This record gives sequence, structure tokens and C-alpha cells, in this order.
Amino acid sequence: MRALAVLIATLALVGSGSVAAVAGTSTAVLPAAVTPSAAHQGLPSAAKAKKSNITFGAGPANATKPDGRSIFTYDTSPGGQIRDHIAVLNITHHAEVLRVYTVDVAPGGDGGFFYEPRNAPRVGAGAWVAVGTPNASGVLRAKPRSTTILPVHLTVPANASPGDHVAAVIVSLTALVKGKSGQRVDLEQRVATRVLVRVSGTLRPQLSIENLKAKYHARINPFASGSVTVHYTVRNTGNAILGGTQQVSIHGFFGTTTQALKLPAIPVLLPGGTYNVTTTVPGVFPEIWMSAKVRVTPAGLTGDVNPGLKVATASTHFWAIPWILIALILLLLAFVSWTVRRRWRRSHPAKTPVTTQSKESKEGVST
Repeated sequence: MRALAVLIATLALVGSGSVAAVAGTSTAVLPAAVTPSAAHQGLPSAAKAKKSNITFGAGPANATKPDGRSIFTYDTSPGGQIRDHIAVLNITHHAEVLRVYTVDVAPGGDGGFFYEPRNAPRVGAGAWVAVGTPNASGVLRAKPRSTTILPVHLTVPANASPGDHVAAVIVSLTALVKGKSGQRVDLEQRVATRVLVRVSGTLRPQLSIENLKAKYHARINPFASGSVTVHYTVRNTGNAILGGTQQVSIHGFFGTTTQALKLPAIPVLLPGGTYNVTTTVPGVFPEIWMSAKVRVTPAGLTGDVNPGLKVATASTHFWAIPWILIALILLLLAFVSWTVRRRWRRSHPAKTPVTTQSKESKEGVST
């Protein structure tokens, strides 16, 4: 279904995983015998493991050894069943007690993936996946410097909705540590291997642009160009995992166009996932009433067939008034007006009115 090592592989076979303080018990899973590998193929050297702080890892495998896949990917129909394997690697020179369980994967912030904690109820694809451990205990006692192959069983419900669903197989190491306030807590170190399941049916691949806003920022120099800050959210409103490319352009009242440069690709988003974008477009001259336009071209995972992909567009208007330039122009006009009036007054001095007195008032009244 997907050759997705470039787009969404978070880890291959080894890695330290994410660290989180959790509590609870693991879920019992499919019982099965385990197959330790005596050759220890794929294990890094002790010096390399110590330097990188790697202690264990996990990843897809065939019945005997890791097979190079970074994630599990399946195309199936409602009610379908698939059997596979996962390799669990113990890098250290001592035995490790590892927990193995499955979780739902939900959209995280800004295009990320959120792996539910171990004790969270599985209501999505995490409930479709079972991993075999000895006595269905959910616990693996891995021998030193060993690779253990565990069976993976996927069972899709008959009423599963069409589209992409994501789960993860978690291999974790838990230890008691002392917290900052002195209490002892379980610190769980996790390695996640994603499980991507596409259920057949009506596929609706769609990205949408929401909450588009733009604001102009002028410079002190009234004759220099300013910049426009553009904010928006890309949301996966369909039922297929999608990434994509994005374009932002600024359009002026007088027909100018300025493009944003070097915008990063939109990361792959789970259905319902969001990615917040803030970008600045420089070199924009204020043209009073302007618009910002965003264009998002969706792209599926490598190998996916996503019929009906459509480009998402959105636009918004904003004011870009050159206040400093307008103030300078008004000051200049006021100065010119004052100068013209001053020169006119000098060239047209006011005439002093001549007054005459009557003969009677000048000579007095004779009696």
C-alpha cells in the first residue's frame, strides 16, 4: 500500500523512543511462542549502543528476521484479517523485561501524531491489532543481545468505516524513578511502530484551509516596502492521510503580486488533524486594499491512490495604508499651502484706508 519511509517513518528498528510517566497495566494480547535470533542480526555494536543511549528497538519483520520496513501498512476490506510479525531487539548485554501492547494513534498538534498511553481504552485501530507474547501476558523477557520475533494479527471489524486508520505497536521499558518532589513514579520509555490500515470503500481525500488572516506591517521609511504576516490552519477534513504543498501570494489594488518563498511542505495529517501555518511575505508595497491568497495542493502517501484530489484555496482582504507616507504628504501640502499664502500676502499687501474729516469738525463750529 505505502512505501512511506521518507514521509512518516519515526523510527526503523532501533531507537530510544519517547519518555513518559505513566501508570496502569498492559492489555493481554494474542498468546504465541517467541523466536529469539541467535545471530543477533541488525544489532549495533555495544560501543555504538552505549554512545547513542539505545537499549532496545522494534520494527516490522518476516517470520525469521527484520525485513527493512519502517511501519506496517495494509489495504483491506471490512472484516479482513492479516497476519504479520514484529521484531523486538534487546541491544544491551543483560536481559530486559519489556512490555508489548497496542494503542490508538490520534492527531497531535501541528501535524504530529499522538500515541495514547498504555492504560487508555482502545476505541480505534488500536483495538484491531494484537501482538503475541508468551502466555498472552503482554510482557517479553528479552535475552541479552537478542532479536525476538512476535506474531502480529490484524482483525478489521465488519462495520469499519472506509478510509485510513492508524494504530501503533508499543514496546516499552518501565522503571521506578524518584520525582522532583521525592515521590517514586513509573517512567516508561517507549518505541512505537505505526500500523496504517486503509479500509476499502468510498474515499474522501480532502484538505481545507481555515481561519485565514493577514496583516500588513509598514516600515519607518515611507518609501520602503513592508511585509505581510499570514496565518491559517490546514485541516484534513477527509478520511485519507494527506500531506501537501502550499503557496501564499499577496495581491495589490493596482495589480501587483508578491509570492511567499520557501514554504515548507505540509506534513502528513491524519483525518481530523491540523497544521498551523504562520508565514511572512516581504517586499510588499502598501496599496490600500489588498488580498492574501493561499493554495494547498494535497498529496497522498507514496503508493496511495487517492481519486478526486482537489486543490484547496482561500483568500482574505486586509488594509495596507501607508500612514507615514500619507502624513508626510499632508505635511508637505500644508507647507506648500502656507508658503503660497505667505508669498501672496507679500505680493498683495493690504491697503490702509484713507479717512477724511468734515470741514465743520476740522475748523470748529462758528457762532
